[in-house]
Amino acid sequence: MTETTKTQRRRRKAERPEEIRRAALEEIAEKGIAGSTLGGIANRAGISRTTVYLYFETKQEIFEAVARDTIERTIDDAASMLDDHDGPFATLFESVIDRIYSQIVTGDAVAILRALLAEGREQADVVAFYHREIFSKGEATVRRLIAYGIERGDLSPNAAALDPRAIMSPIMFAAMWDLVFGQVDPLDIDGFKRDHVALVLHGILANSRAASLP
Repeated sequence: MTETTKTQRRRRKAERPEEIRRAALEEIAEKGIAGSTLGGIANRAGISRTTVYLYFETKQEIFEAVARDTIERTIDDAASMLDDHDGPFATLFESVIDRIYSQIVTGDAVAILRALLAEGREQADVVAFYHREIFSKGEATVRRLIAYGIERGDLSPNAAALDPRAIMSPIMFAAMWDLVFGQVDPLDIDGFKRDHVALVLHGILANSRAASLP
């Protein structure tokens, strides 16, 4: 075996988990969580089922990896934007919302949301994982975002009491609307996103201004 062949095989092995996650996302998008099988995922990835077990022990573990690779990565991106930003709250908020819409509403993560909406009641372990590991992290990031605005003086201290779910809920609505009504009444995602930003900023900034009045 040549050194080039060995290098190619090592590279292929290193890429295998990503290939499995991509195949699992396609499987979930087409068949849902309950309908997905390790065999189906293996076929999509072009590998044997035994090879899947080298990287993931269960379908639940694969689902968690897919969720981390899509939704959690989006949350991490938003947190990084906050770390690197030193300008107005409004500019940062708009950038964060734009990133989340691009991944969760129109990107790969929508397949996860579809599966959760359709099967959440029957997939207690999946829902528990999502709430514990993903949603709570997103909520913490929103709280950090609000704290940033307060620290800069763009928001009043009472903004800390705002429920992060109220701020981010239009994102879930947009995703659900597109999933349910997209074919009969498609949503103008860009327009909806602009309205989301405008409504939240108008409300939160107006609230802050009112709180600062004597």
